[in-house]
Amino acid sequence: MAKYGSNSVKVEFEKADSVGSADTNITAYVTKFAGLDITKAAVDSTPFGVSFPESLAGVLKEYGEFTIEGFFDDAATTGPDAIFNSVNIVARYFKVTWGTKYTSGRCWITGYKRTPEVGNYIGFSATLKVTGTVTEA
Repeated sequence: MAKYGSNSVKVEFEKADSVGSADTNITAYVTKFAGLDITKAAVDSTPFGVSFPESLAGVLKEYGEFTIEGFFDDAATTGPDAIFNSVNIVARYFKVTWGTKYTSGRCWITGYKRTPEVGNYIGFSATLKVTGTVTEA
């Protein structure tokens, strides 16, 4: 069984002002990735006349919102500010590589903030919501 560390993670996004462009590798800015929650909610199928609830397996698999955090950079055209501080209302392509596997698809940027803190570097936090088909390979 292979084991992978944080040095095996690669984070790529489509640039804000170049939707449809090549992916931008932002791994060097990312220090925390909340991960991708994958859920498949059950559907209540309890008929009248029974004492305990019954469920059917859900039809749709869903990827929850996820957060990426790290060091803010406004000077680099490939930094987090260039990627996430966008007025483009277009779902962006993302790809996260985990060792030899990857997850890719499109997502909405639902939140972006700069996080200054006394005695520390300025950080950033971006909240993203996956939409549409996701590829895992």
